Amino acid sequence: MSAAAVLSPSDCEYSIPTWKRVPSTFDVLFGLRLPYRPPPNAIGAFLWRKRVWVETTFALTMLQPWEKFMLVTIMNTLLTLLVTGLYLYFPTHLSFLFERAKYYLLGLEPSTTITSTTTVAESISKFVSDGWAWGWNETIAGLAKPLGLSTKAVEL
Repeated sequence: MSAAAVLSPSDCEYSIPTWKRVPSTFDVLFGLRLPYRPPPNAIGAFLWRKRVWVETTFALTMLQPWEKFMLVTIMNTLLTLLVTGLYLYFPTHLSFLFERAKYYLLGLEPSTTITSTTTVAESISKFVSDGWAWGWNETIAGLAKPLGLSTKAVEL
């Protein structure tokens, strides 16, 4: 074993100087190894506490640095795909659910004039105008009578 390969006690990961070192917020956010102590500022200490909580809850402290990096990369990729999917799919699905609820509540066939570019406000105004123009169906009329609501259709 060469002299260059031998680490001094102060260079060891578990040495007293390493343990006493005060990390920066950058170390807490981007360091692959979890610092032993929190940074002196409040934001860094808060982020350090959250990182300690995540690493101990999911046993990330037992992983090697490259395994942590791979796991964080995979989780960020999956989260990005989920958010992108929700952004692209959810508005269309919301309009589908709105048409389904309109059919169940008013008994009207889904309108073919509503497209995916219709805004929620336009859909709601069409829902209200169709409901009053066509009148209430029997289910809504049965629910409205005990509440004292008018079930008479209004001609527009």
